[in-house]
Amino acid sequence: MLSSCPDYRDVEVRLPPPLRRYGETVNLRLAGKQDGPAIAALGGISGNRLVCHVGAGTGWWPGLVEQGCALDPDRYCILGLDFAADPTGQSAPSTEDQAHVLAAALDAAGIEALAALVGASYGGMVGLSFASHYPERIRKLVVISADAEPHAGASATRELQRRVVALGLQTGRADEALSIARGMAMLTYRTPEEFETRFRGGIDGDDPLAQCEAGSYLSARGEAFQEVMSPGRFLSLSASIDRHRVNPASVVTRTLLIGARSDQLVPPGRMEALRGQLGSPAELHLLDCLFGHDMFLKEAARIGSIIRPFLEEA
Repeated sequence: MLSSCPDYRDVEVRLPPPLRRYGETVNLRLAGKQDGPAIAALGGISGNRLVCHVGAGTGWWPGLVEQGCALDPDRYCILGLDFAADPTGQSAPSTEDQAHVLAAALDAAGIEALAALVGASYGGMVGLSFASHYPERIRKLVVISADAEPHAGASATRELQRRVVALGLQTGRADEALSIARGMAMLTYRTPEEFETRFRGGIDGDDPLAQCEAGSYLSARGEAFQEVMSPGRFLSLSASIDRHRVNPASVVTRTLLIGARSDQLVPPGRMEALRGQLGSPAELHLLDCLFGHDMFLKEAARIGSIIRPFLEEA
């Protein structure tokens, strides 16, 4: 059973005027030691402020943000943030926009600077942008499975997902379309090797729409996704990934990079190139992992063993 964060408070963050097209406010949660060093923990586009297990709720990053783990709420004040997005799906914020939202959140919480930002996937992109625009407000940066700009193949895959969701909105089948898009995305988050170990291939019978074993799993994950994501929000944040651009040389924060050699969205060569392009020397760890891009969720304790000493170093 997960241990619960000992204390938390929620803060309503008013968005800067230029970003009000994404709503008037977003929500920030500060969990753990309220006067401890502040660490922002940001994940993928479905991640939110509920990063830490509180009361009856379950945080989305167990094994990393948990008592006794690398981001220990007994030691740190853990910041979780709801990303800004257009609920209609008509426009997409940039990761620079999200960096400005995070800065506004720090102001609202009365925090001058972060001791660290730990960002995975989209959160890693936002972290790079924040470090680029607010170097005086961050001391250490951990980037997991993220690059300074999107990979062309990954952008093409996401574009197809967005076209499916847009078609669903046009035809009144938006929830079904979002479920399909999520299944498509899961195929890029994980690895063919994992699917081969878990499922039998092929279908039974002559029905062209019969589900295979893996297809049933992806359908279930797509239905669950609808509980945390709307079609419009998905369009906005998925496109935000593909708007991401950061000049690596502008990132001078002390940085730790972690990637999976099996990642289909951020191949290891991209992480290696990023290390050499950053504005200050960076530490890089590339790990063998069955789970590909989802390593940050499926092997949180493993990456935590790398993150902990980095955070504790003077």
